[in-house]
Amino acid sequence: MLKPYSDISRYFLKLILVVTLILLPLNLAACNNTGSSQKSLTIAVASSLKPVIENFTSLFRNDYPEVHVTLAAGSSGALAEQIKNGAPYDLFISANQHYSQRLGSEGMLDPADSRKLARGKLTIISKSQQHTKNIKAILTDPSVIYIGIANPRLAPYGSSAIKFMESEGVLNSLQTKLVYTENVAQTLQLVLSKNAELGFVSKSLVASQGVENFGLVYELPSDYNSNLVVTSGAVLKKDSHPMTLNYLDMLSSSDYKHIWETFEYEMLGS
Repeated sequence: MLKPYSDISRYFLKLILVVTLILLPLNLAACNNTGSSQKSLTIAVASSLKPVIENFTSLFRNDYPEVHVTLAAGSSGALAEQIKNGAPYDLFISANQHYSQRLGSEGMLDPADSRKLARGKLTIISKSQQHTKNIKAILTDPSVIYIGIANPRLAPYGSSAIKFMESEGVLNSLQTKLVYTENVAQTLQLVLSKNAELGFVSKSLVASQGVENFGLVYELPSDYNSNLVVTSGAVLKKDSHPMTLNYLDMLSSSDYKHIWETFEYEMLGS
Protein backbone atom coordinates (compact mmCIF):
# COMPACT_ATOMS: atom_id res chain seq x y z
CA MET A 1 0.00 0.00 0.00
CA LEU A 2 1.32 3.41 -0.89
CA LYS A 3 1.84 5.82 1.97
CA PRO A 4 0.75 9.44 2.29
CA TYR A 5 2.97 12.30 1.23
CA SER A 6 5.99 12.69 3.52
CA ASP A 7 9.58 13.92 3.47
CA ILE A 8 10.59 10.54 2.03
CA SER A 9 8.00 10.66 -0.75
CA ARG A 10 9.01 14.26 -1.50
CA TYR A 11 12.58 13.03 -1.91
CA PHE A 12 11.56 10.26 -4.30
CA LEU A 13 9.30 12.60 -6.30
CA LYS A 14 12.26 14.94 -6.78
CA LEU A 15 14.49 11.99 -7.68
CA ILE A 16 11.99 10.70 -10.27
CA LEU A 17 11.70 14.17 -11.80
CA VAL A 18 15.49 14.62 -12.02
CA VAL A 19 15.99 11.19 -13.62
CA THR A 20 13.16 11.88 -16.08
CA LEU A 21 14.63 15.26 -17.01
CA ILE A 22 17.97 13.60 -17.75
CA LEU A 23 16.89 10.43 -19.54
CA LEU A 24 13.83 11.40 -21.58
CA PRO A 25 15.56 13.98 -23.78
CA LEU A 26 18.32 11.44 -24.48
CA ASN A 27 15.80 8.76 -25.45
CA LEU A 28 13.93 11.16 -27.72
CA ALA A 29 17.14 12.30 -29.34
CA ALA A 30 18.00 8.67 -30.04
CA CYS A 31 14.57 8.13 -31.62
CA ASN A 32 15.11 11.14 -33.85
CA ASN A 33 18.47 9.85 -35.09
CA THR A 34 17.65 6.31 -36.14
CA GLY A 35 18.51 6.88 -39.78
CA SER A 36 14.95 7.53 -40.95
CA SER A 37 14.48 9.92 -43.86
CA GLN A 38 12.61 12.38 -41.66
CA LYS A 39 12.79 12.86 -37.92
CA SER A 40 9.74 12.42 -35.73
CA LEU A 41 7.25 15.14 -35.00
CA THR A 42 7.73 14.98 -31.24
CA ILE A 43 4.90 16.18 -29.02
CA ALA A 44 5.08 16.79 -25.27
CA VAL A 45 1.55 16.26 -23.95
CA ALA A 46 0.05 16.46 -20.47
CA SER A 47 -0.99 13.03 -19.19
CA SER A 48 -4.62 14.13 -18.83
CA LEU A 49 -4.66 14.87 -22.56
CA LYS A 50 -2.98 11.74 -23.86
CA PRO A 51 -6.17 9.81 -24.83
CA VAL A 52 -7.61 12.67 -26.90
CA ILE A 53 -4.23 13.52 -28.48
CA GLU A 54 -3.80 9.87 -29.46
CA ASN A 55 -7.06 10.20 -31.40
CA PHE A 56 -5.86 13.37 -33.12
CA THR A 57 -2.57 11.67 -33.92
CA SER A 58 -4.35 8.77 -35.63
CA LEU A 59 -6.21 11.24 -37.85
CA PHE A 60 -3.01 13.14 -38.56
CA ARG A 61 -1.25 9.94 -39.64
CA ASN A 62 -4.10 9.23 -42.05
CA ASP A 63 -3.54 12.60 -43.72
CA TYR A 64 0.27 12.52 -43.50
CA PRO A 65 1.34 8.85 -43.45
CA GLU A 66 4.94 9.80 -44.18
CA VAL A 67 5.24 11.72 -40.88
CA HIS A 68 6.20 9.75 -37.79
CA VAL A 69 4.65 11.20 -34.61
CA THR A 70 6.07 10.53 -31.14
CA LEU A 71 4.11 11.40 -27.98
CA ALA A 72 5.83 12.01 -24.64
CA ALA A 73 3.34 12.22 -21.76
CA GLY A 74 3.86 13.60 -18.27
CA SER A 75 2.72 16.35 -15.95
CA SER A 76 2.60 19.79 -17.55
CA GLY A 77 5.16 21.13 -15.09
CA ALA A 78 7.64 18.30 -15.65
CA LEU A 79 7.37 18.62 -19.44
CA ALA A 80 7.89 22.38 -19.23
CA GLU A 81 11.08 21.79 -17.24
CA GLN A 82 12.28 19.32 -19.86
CA ILE A 83 11.74 21.92 -22.60
CA LYS A 84 13.72 24.46 -20.58
CA ASN A 85 16.50 21.88 -20.32
CA GLY A 86 16.64 21.32 -24.08
CA ALA A 87 14.38 18.30 -24.66
CA PRO A 88 13.89 17.93 -28.44
CA TYR A 89 10.13 18.53 -28.56
CA ASP A 90 8.43 20.25 -31.48
CA LEU A 91 5.10 20.93 -29.79
CA PHE A 92 3.96 21.40 -26.19
CA ILE A 93 0.35 20.70 -25.18
CA SER A 94 -0.30 21.72 -21.58
CA ALA A 95 -3.30 21.11 -19.32
CA ASN A 96 -3.36 24.79 -18.37
CA GLN A 97 -2.15 28.21 -19.51
CA HIS A 98 0.46 28.81 -16.84
CA TYR A 99 3.25 26.63 -18.20
CA SER A 100 2.74 27.67 -21.83
CA GLN A 101 2.71 31.35 -20.91
CA ARG A 102 5.83 30.98 -18.80
CA LEU A 103 7.71 29.21 -21.60
CA GLY A 104 6.54 31.88 -24.03
CA SER A 105 7.80 34.67 -21.79
CA GLU A 106 11.16 32.90 -21.54
CA GLY A 107 11.49 32.57 -25.31
CA MET A 108 10.94 28.81 -25.41
CA LEU A 109 7.58 28.80 -27.24
CA ASP A 110 6.57 30.86 -30.25
CA PRO A 111 3.91 33.31 -28.95
CA ALA A 112 2.52 33.71 -32.47
CA ASP A 113 1.49 30.05 -32.50
CA SER A 114 0.24 29.73 -28.92
CA ARG A 115 -3.40 28.62 -28.88
CA LYS A 116 -6.12 28.01 -26.33
CA LEU A 117 -7.80 24.80 -27.41
CA ALA A 118 -10.25 23.47 -24.83
CA ARG A 119 -11.22 23.40 -21.17
CA GLY A 120 -10.92 20.28 -19.03
CA LYS A 121 -13.10 19.08 -16.16
CA LEU A 122 -11.94 18.13 -12.66
CA THR A 123 -13.58 14.93 -11.42
CA ILE A 124 -13.50 12.76 -8.29
CA ILE A 125 -13.64 9.04 -8.96
CA SER A 126 -13.87 5.84 -6.93
CA LYS A 127 -14.15 2.13 -7.59
CA SER A 128 -15.80 1.39 -4.25
CA GLN A 129 -17.71 4.50 -3.17
CA GLN A 130 -21.23 5.12 -4.43
CA HIS A 131 -22.81 8.48 -5.20
CA THR A 132 -25.16 8.42 -2.20
CA LYS A 133 -23.84 11.41 -0.24
CA ASN A 134 -22.68 14.93 -0.88
CA ILE A 135 -19.05 15.12 -1.95
CA LYS A 136 -17.80 16.57 1.34
CA ALA A 137 -19.29 13.61 3.19
CA ILE A 138 -17.63 11.20 0.74
CA LEU A 139 -14.20 12.82 1.17
CA THR A 140 -14.42 12.69 4.97
CA ASP A 141 -15.97 9.21 5.19
CA PRO A 142 -13.94 7.07 7.68
CA SER A 143 -13.81 4.23 5.13
CA VAL A 144 -11.70 6.42 2.84
CA ILE A 145 -8.09 5.67 3.76
CA TYR A 146 -6.25 7.13 0.76
CA ILE A 147 -7.09 9.85 -1.76
CA GLY A 148 -5.00 10.06 -4.93
CA ILE A 149 -3.97 13.47 -6.24
CA ALA A 150 -1.43 14.59 -8.83
CA ASN A 151 1.45 16.67 -7.44
CA PRO A 152 0.01 20.22 -7.35
CA ARG A 153 3.45 21.73 -7.99
CA LEU A 154 3.60 20.02 -11.39
CA ALA A 155 0.05 19.07 -12.41
CA PRO A 156 -2.82 21.55 -12.98
CA TYR A 157 -5.46 19.02 -11.91
CA GLY A 158 -3.60 18.58 -8.63
CA SER A 159 -3.53 22.31 -7.92
CA SER A 160 -7.25 22.60 -8.78
CA ALA A 161 -8.01 19.70 -6.42
CA ILE A 162 -6.17 21.48 -3.60
CA LYS A 163 -8.25 24.61 -4.20
CA PHE A 164 -11.44 22.56 -4.06
CA MET A 165 -10.52 20.91 -0.75
CA GLU A 166 -9.54 24.29 0.68
CA SER A 167 -12.88 25.78 -0.33
CA GLU A 168 -14.71 22.86 1.31
CA GLY A 169 -12.71 23.36 4.51
CA VAL A 170 -11.40 19.77 4.52
CA LEU A 171 -7.81 20.09 3.26
CA ASN A 172 -6.14 20.11 6.68
CA SER A 173 -8.12 17.12 7.95
CA LEU A 174 -7.34 15.13 4.78
CA GLN A 175 -3.59 15.77 4.63
CA THR A 176 -2.67 12.36 6.05
CA LYS A 177 -4.89 10.62 3.48
CA LEU A 178 -3.47 12.30 0.39
CA VAL A 179 -1.24 10.17 -1.85
CA TYR A 180 0.64 12.36 -4.33
CA THR A 181 1.48 11.07 -7.79
CA GLU A 182 3.52 12.58 -10.60
CA ASN A 183 0.49 13.07 -12.90
CA VAL A 184 -3.23 12.30 -13.22
CA ALA A 185 -2.62 9.11 -15.22
CA GLN A 186 -0.83 7.69 -12.18
CA THR A 187 -3.68 8.88 -9.95
CA LEU A 188 -6.12 7.02 -12.18
CA GLN A 189 -4.07 3.83 -11.81
CA LEU A 190 -4.09 4.22 -8.02
CA VAL A 191 -7.88 4.16 -8.05
CA LEU A 192 -8.21 1.39 -10.65
CA SER A 193 -5.82 -0.80 -8.65
CA LYS A 194 -7.76 0.03 -5.46
CA ASN A 195 -4.67 1.46 -3.77
CA ALA A 196 -6.72 4.60 -3.16
CA GLU A 197 -10.44 4.79 -2.42
CA LEU A 198 -10.80 8.17 -4.15
CA GLY A 199 -8.87 10.14 -6.74
CA PHE A 200 -8.94 13.56 -8.39
CA VAL A 201 -8.52 13.14 -12.16
CA SER A 202 -9.57 14.68 -15.46
CA LYS A 203 -12.97 13.78 -16.90
CA SER A 204 -11.15 12.89 -20.13
CA LEU A 205 -9.38 9.97 -18.44
CA VAL A 206 -12.71 8.75 -17.07
CA ALA A 207 -14.17 8.89 -20.59
CA SER A 208 -11.23 6.91 -21.96
CA GLN A 209 -11.83 4.15 -19.37
CA GLY A 210 -15.64 4.16 -19.49
CA VAL A 211 -17.85 5.62 -16.77
CA GLU A 212 -19.32 2.17 -16.11
CA ASN A 213 -15.97 1.07 -14.63
CA PHE A 214 -16.38 3.35 -11.61
CA GLY A 215 -18.72 3.32 -8.63
CA LEU A 216 -18.45 7.09 -8.32
CA VAL A 217 -17.83 9.76 -10.96
CA TYR A 218 -18.42 13.21 -9.50
CA GLU A 219 -17.77 16.20 -11.74
CA LEU A 220 -16.85 19.23 -9.66
CA PRO A 221 -18.41 22.67 -10.24
CA SER A 222 -17.11 24.56 -13.27
CA ASP A 223 -15.44 27.14 -10.99
CA TYR A 224 -12.64 24.63 -10.46
CA ASN A 225 -12.06 24.23 -14.20
CA SER A 226 -11.12 27.86 -14.83
CA ASN A 227 -7.43 26.97 -14.54
CA LEU A 228 -7.72 23.90 -16.79
CA VAL A 229 -7.46 25.57 -20.20
CA VAL A 230 -5.60 23.36 -22.66
CA THR A 231 -2.97 25.40 -24.47
CA SER A 232 -0.48 24.47 -27.15
CA GLY A 233 2.56 26.08 -28.66
CA ALA A 234 5.39 25.36 -31.06
CA VAL A 235 8.78 25.00 -29.38
CA LEU A 236 11.29 27.54 -30.68
CA LYS A 237 14.40 25.74 -31.94
CA LYS A 238 16.65 25.66 -34.99
CA ASP A 239 15.39 22.36 -36.40
CA SER A 240 11.62 22.70 -35.91
CA HIS A 241 9.61 20.01 -37.66
CA PRO A 242 7.97 21.40 -40.83
CA MET A 243 4.61 19.77 -39.96
CA THR A 244 4.26 21.31 -36.49
CA LEU A 245 1.82 24.00 -37.59
CA ASN A 246 -0.23 21.47 -39.57
CA TYR A 247 -0.75 19.50 -36.38
CA LEU A 248 -1.62 22.67 -34.45
CA ASP A 249 -4.15 23.66 -37.11
CA MET A 250 -5.88 20.31 -36.75
CA LEU A 251 -6.14 20.65 -32.96
CA SER A 252 -7.77 24.07 -33.22
CA SER A 253 -10.06 23.33 -36.17
CA SER A 254 -13.80 23.35 -35.46
CA ASP A 255 -14.05 20.38 -37.84
CA TYR A 256 -12.71 18.26 -34.98
CA LYS A 257 -14.81 19.70 -32.17
CA HIS A 258 -16.54 16.33 -31.78
CA ILE A 259 -13.25 14.70 -30.77
CA TRP A 260 -12.72 17.15 -27.93
CA GLU A 261 -16.32 16.63 -26.81
CA THR A 262 -16.02 12.83 -26.93
CA PHE A 263 -13.34 13.15 -24.26
CA GLU A 264 -15.40 15.57 -22.16
CA TYR A 265 -13.59 18.77 -23.13
CA GLU A 266 -15.25 22.07 -23.92
CA MET A 267 -13.61 23.31 -27.11
CA LEU A 268 -12.70 26.99 -27.04
CA GLY A 269 -12.77 29.46 -29.90
CA SER A 270 -14.88 27.28 -32.18
